[in-house]
Amino acid sequence: MKTLFRLLCIICLLALSTLTVADSHDLIMTSSDWSVEASQAKVAGIPIMVIFSTDHCPYCVRLREEVLKPLLRNGALKGKVLMREFNIDDGGKITDFDGERVRAGIFVSRYSIYATPTVVLVDHHGKPLTEPIVGFNGADSYTRFLDEAISSAVMSLASLNLPRLAGF
Repeated sequence: MKTLFRLLCIICLLALSTLTVADSHDLIMTSSDWSVEASQAKVAGIPIMVIFSTDHCPYCVRLREEVLKPLLRNGALKGKVLMREFNIDDGGKITDFDGERVRAGIFVSRYSIYATPTVVLVDHHGKPLTEPIVGFNGADSYTRFLDEAISSAVMSLASLNLPRLAGF
């Protein structure tokens, strides 16, 4: 009986550790210090994808579960974009892209967020690189819109970083 109990404990521990590892591959990180995200994105030379969400938004949940987590799991976003979520219900003050403290409401209103989810792709200064993606109508169409927006943001960022030729 004692051996059976130990075996069950080991199996439970292994199952729990497997769940933890699986969850870490599709973890969508949040941020309240955008200067850290800006620094990481600048070094990597990639745009920042800000996902604006709220606590009680069923479409935000669907976006996470049907689109974002699968993209994270299969590595489709790796090296292309730095993805962070921002819950507009949190309020308070945050650290902006330039390191200054601002009210969360100011941060949200800067991007004219009127519905959730809204995805905005920005450079390391917080400047939008594409039009925002507002709402969620289904995984297939959203994945296509997101892929096009990320490609456009990457190209926009690359064009901003091109060396300027004298006389042109």
